[in-house]
Formats: sequence, C-alpha cells, structure tokens
Amino acid sequence: MTASAGGPLARGRLIVIAGCMFSGKTGRLIDRLEEAQSRGQRVVACKHPLDTRYAPHHLRTHDGRTFPARAVPNVAELLRYASHAETVGIDEAQFFGRPLVAACRTLVAQGQTVIVAGIDHDTWGQPFPPLPELKALAHEVEQRHAACAVCGAPAEFHQRMVPVVDGQLVGGPQEYQPRCRRHFTPLPPPAPVYD
Repeated sequence: MTASAGGPLARGRLIVIAGCMFSGKTGRLIDRLEEAQSRGQRVVACKHPLDTRYAPHHLRTHDGRTFPARAVPNVAELLRYASHAETVGIDEAQFFGRPLVAACRTLVAQGQTVIVAGIDHDTWGQPFPPLPELKALAHEVEQRHAACAVCGAPAEFHQRMVPVVDGQLVGGPQEYQPRCRRHFTPLPPPAPVYD
C-alpha cells in the first residue's frame, strides 16, 4: 500500500467508511470514535462547515446520535486541530475535496489513526472525490449500503427528489432517497468535472 511515490503509509492507520446517504456512515464513525475513547485515547472529530443540516458543534446521525466535533473550513485548520489527537474522525469527507488525501497521509505518517466517513458517489452517479483516492490508500474500508427506497435492494446511490435551488445540493431525507443501481436516476447534465 503506497501513500505516495515516496513510500508507504507509515505508523498510523487510515480507515474509510464510505457509501451513499442514509447508509449509517456517521453512526459507524461515532461508534469507532467512542471505542477509541473507551480505550483512553485522545480523540477529536471534525466536520466541514458546509454541513449545516444539524448541530454545528457535533457529528449527528439522521436518527439523532451525536458526538462533539469542530467545524473546520479547510485541511490546514483540520491538521492544526487534530495535531495532538491519537484518533481523528472526519465526517463528510467529500466537502474537503482532494486536499484531504494529503492531510490524511500527514496524520497517518505521524502515527495517528484517521477515520474518514463520506459519500463515494455524487448525485450524478460519478465517483465523488476524495473517496476513491482515500479508499485506495486505506488500511481498512467499510462500505455501507442503505436499502433502496423503491425495492429494498442495497443502495449504492442517493437520488435528488426535489429541484436544485441556487446550486445548493446539501440536504437530508426531504431532498434525497437511497437508490440501487436499477432505480437510480442521476441529475440531468451538466455534471461537475472534478479537478
């Protein structure tokens, strides 16, 4: 497993929890952070300020479970906040974009355990950076699925159920449904092109 052309991921550990919306990613992240706390580790959790759906100072699941977290606007602030932790939780990884990959490499190289949760496909059905890159680097990947809202099969995607207004795509159960490949209809073009 290679962290870069210069060498392997060293010392720490990268765990990725990936899947569509409503697949329990944040709940599993909270489980793992609570387990680390129960072992006496110094634990911090981060989220991106774009996730304004629930509590601003907590990770929060759709069913109301919470864990204290700081909203950090970029990976530089994430690295500063996480510098003294043994275990670092990062929710909604897709909002940080590809710079999160280098930040995770840095934390792991410092001997920290990094647990990242995020959506791995966008609402057009495309791979959603940085999840593919993080999954390729991870020591462990936990792939999560919700039940398709149409047929109950394992869902890989989430479908937008209401119009997009002013480019705002963040949403919850009122805006999205989990869908299997058969019942998924992507948003119409143009789809974003990721750098």
